[in-house]
Amino acid sequence: MMAAFVKTCDRYAAFLYPNGKSEGRINLYCADGYKLYLIFSAGTTFPTNDYGVATKTGVAYENIDRYSDYLDMVRNEKPVRVTFNPENKSFVVYVSGEEVGEGEI
Repeated sequence: MMAAFVKTCDRYAAFLYPNGKSEGRINLYCADGYKLYLIFSAGTTFPTNDYGVATKTGVAYENIDRYSDYLDMVRNEKPVRVTFNPENKSFVVYVSGEEVGEGEI
């Protein structure tokens, strides 16, 4: 059994797929080689989240309607963190430690 842990994200990559597909992806690259791939698509039924211990990689699924929310967070906030919970294959992407109104005019 592996307990939940938190990693700070160092960088990200974002993709929107062409040809009228309502699909996208945001890859979060975290400290110590950990990764979270957020897969976005239309619909209400998604595959089960997954976490590979050997590859330090999580895969989570969200509705495409949430894509802009996640993209805004990873583009504009720091530090971005991910809580990985390998036991139940859940993930939380969040920001914390930033002062209120920091960088706002």
